[in-house]
Amino acid sequence: MRAVRASPAVVLGLSLATQACAPDATPRRPAASDQPVEIEDAEGRVVRLVAPARRVVSLVPSATQTLEALGMRSVLVARTDFDTTAWIHDLPSVGGGLHPRLEAIIAVHPDVVIRFGGSQDARTPTRLDEVGIKHVSIRPDRVEDVLETIQMLGRLTGSDQRADSLVAGLRAELDAIIEGASGRSAPRVAYVLGGSPPWVAGPGTYIDELVRFAGGVNAFADLGSLYAAVSPEQFLAREIDVILTPGGSALEERLVGSASVAVTSDALEIPGPALGRAAREVAAILDAARRR
Repeated sequence: MRAVRASPAVVLGLSLATQACAPDATPRRPAASDQPVEIEDAEGRVVRLVAPARRVVSLVPSATQTLEALGMRSVLVARTDFDTTAWIHDLPSVGGGLHPRLEAIIAVHPDVVIRFGGSQDARTPTRLDEVGIKHVSIRPDRVEDVLETIQMLGRLTGSDQRADSLVAGLRAELDAIIEGASGRSAPRVAYVLGGSPPWVAGPGTYIDELVRFAGGVNAFADLGSLYAAVSPEQFLAREIDVILTPGGSALEERLVGSASVAVTSDALEIPGPALGRAAREVAAILDAARRR
């Protein structure tokens, strides 16, 4: 089969209209009309703020994108090295999303830090607690996590109505894609992140759900973990119709076999407000595969 190429997508699924300027580093006093905020984060921690956050450090690119989609660019006061879109370049970087530079975070006087929940970086939340900086964990592993994160960040920044509207629109897009795939043939799909041996997406992942919504079957639905490396022999033993792989990843030619290959956009790499675009992209790839 010939390779199936995904349509070019706007980087990160968002239109970039203007450059953002770094806010003044002076901490903002809450206005008298501001209401207290209380949320439960991805780790079950209850986080309370005296008012909606107006100075935010985002250590998670999908959270950065979500705040932009909510019209809340102005609350961001620092970014990570992985936030590469043009509008955020003027903000200072605190390093990586895991193990960021604490002194760089302290320097911008955040109301709250948004971080990735999990065991990969136990040191950062402990250090933030030590210096009295509030932090909120997110864990957008699955589609529902993405939607809940959007609403959480809406509450955190006082943009609840925009968050509700964004989530409603995304749910409608997903419902339309599921309905469109109903009754159609189900291509067997492997999502290969790259690497040697190849890393693939397993069950219960954002990618696994997008494939199922588009009417496909994850060839590694029995993997036993969210993502894992498999041997070339294990890979070749599967019946695979379509291989999805992100741009820039190295895919060994011998793994392709008779499968069609689709190079996917950044929308599939960062589970955030580009969810609808990502779902449409996967649906279009599987539709093209069905016609071959």
